Amino acid sequence: MPDRAVVCVELAKLFGVLSHPVRIRILEELKAEDLTVGSLKDILGINHAAVSQQLAVLRSHHLVVERREGRNVFYHLRNAELAKWIMGGTFFILPDASEVEKMMSAVQTVLTVWGGEPKVKQSITSDSKIQKAKPSKKTTKSK
Repeated sequence: MPDRAVVCVELAKLFGVLSHPVRIRILEELKAEDLTVGSLKDILGINHAAVSQQLAVLRSHHLVVERREGRNVFYHLRNAELAKWIMGGTFFILPDASEVEKMMSAVQTVLTVWGGEPKVKQSITSDSKIQKAKPSKKTTKSK
């Protein structure tokens, strides 16, 4: 198998392991400190068996390593750069600012034509994030 094909197969395996949201969360939690299954269970809000199952997948692919201290088993990242690399991927999931602006313009046009008023207005900031503006307070006089 040519070198490129070997590398592509291995990357596909890595992406497959990273394709589960709980596994990504576990890796991100382990970047700060070594944690036990019980600690991860509390942080993630899932049951002990689910944490153990996901850790087994991460261990089998050599992404996390376990360390025993008496009766406690602590898990840590085999390579701490993995968590940084994963978070670097967040820039690829942000919406394209021009598409968001087109959608907001279309919504505003429809609201104008149909006479509606949005309950919450949104604006695009310079860093392409959507921020919700506070709804305007209408003063009503009681009789």
